[in-house]
Amino acid sequence: MTVHLSPSNLEIKEMLAPAGILPEDVQLTTLPSDRHRHVYLVETMPQKQKLILKLFNDDQEICSFEKEVRIHQLLTGNGAIPKLLYASQENPLLGSRSPYTVRTFIEGKTLQESLPELFQLDAGNRHEYREKTAAALGSALASLHRIGFNNQGYLDGELKVGRVAPLSGKELENYAEAVLVAKAKENALGKDLALRLLAFIEQEADLLNAVKGFSCLCHGKLGPAAILIQEGENQVSLLDFDEAFAGTPYLDFGNLRRELLEFAAGQAEEETAKQFLQNTVASYKKAGGKLDQDWYRLSILSDLFNLLGKLDSRGNSEAELTIIKLRFSEIMTEWLFL
Repeated sequence: MTVHLSPSNLEIKEMLAPAGILPEDVQLTTLPSDRHRHVYLVETMPQKQKLILKLFNDDQEICSFEKEVRIHQLLTGNGAIPKLLYASQENPLLGSRSPYTVRTFIEGKTLQESLPELFQLDAGNRHEYREKTAAALGSALASLHRIGFNNQGYLDGELKVGRVAPLSGKELENYAEAVLVAKAKENALGKDLALRLLAFIEQEADLLNAVKGFSCLCHGKLGPAAILIQEGENQVSLLDFDEAFAGTPYLDFGNLRRELLEFAAGQAEEETAKQFLQNTVASYKKAGGKLDQDWYRLSILSDLFNLLGKLDSRGNSEAELTIIKLRFSEIMTEWLFL
């Protein structure tokens, strides 16, 4: 069933009613969405209460809906995630195959929107801003990673590991060979780069075995777009848990590292991004988060699972392939100086 790209005001009011929200009218603003999930900012009239409405638009996404709801229930109240007001698998107007959630709206900007401020180097208050944001992010991640699991792998709608997928050195080697050799993705990557990457993983992947058996709740796609900085508060909230995974902290730190560097223009901004990551880790440890001394290299290796997954996905454009190849090359180059 296809969800309306622009639900009517009447439909919005019908979806809010079970949550006890009964406005006379609503104003709707579409937020960044994809074909599986449509996200809206709703402002009620005359109350002018702001809410976030998310519609899940695919039968296969019901598990993502359930997973996100359970994570909200686990984390609401500690500041790491916005408060969930209502969730239902049955949508009164759009059909039972269109589950939806209603959560509080938090005034602020995502880290992605704030990156120009983050990367400014001249003003002294920029340094203070970066430190406070990193401190809040480290604390939020420590809260998330305190939720543990018996295994590493993909989470089902009940937050149980449905398919075990250890983030071990051997698993990384096997996955790289499966993607690059068995699925012939080396042709897309280029044979020389593919051979270098396979050799690199074979030589270095055993480092991941140092954290074997440890498993915690990971965001799964942690990047600047999933980090909300609250206005006037030294606090951040984490958004969009539909790809949450039972893994290690290095999976989240690796993804965050890569995406920050992707937005950095030039060496000065790259150094700022790395310092921001260092400050986040320092705050994470202060808040009780546990990391190995070699956390940076472990994060890089863990992120190779994500990068190989991007290569493994169908329909990569030439531009996307160019970026993926560049990231693999950068990792192997940076590794030489660590």
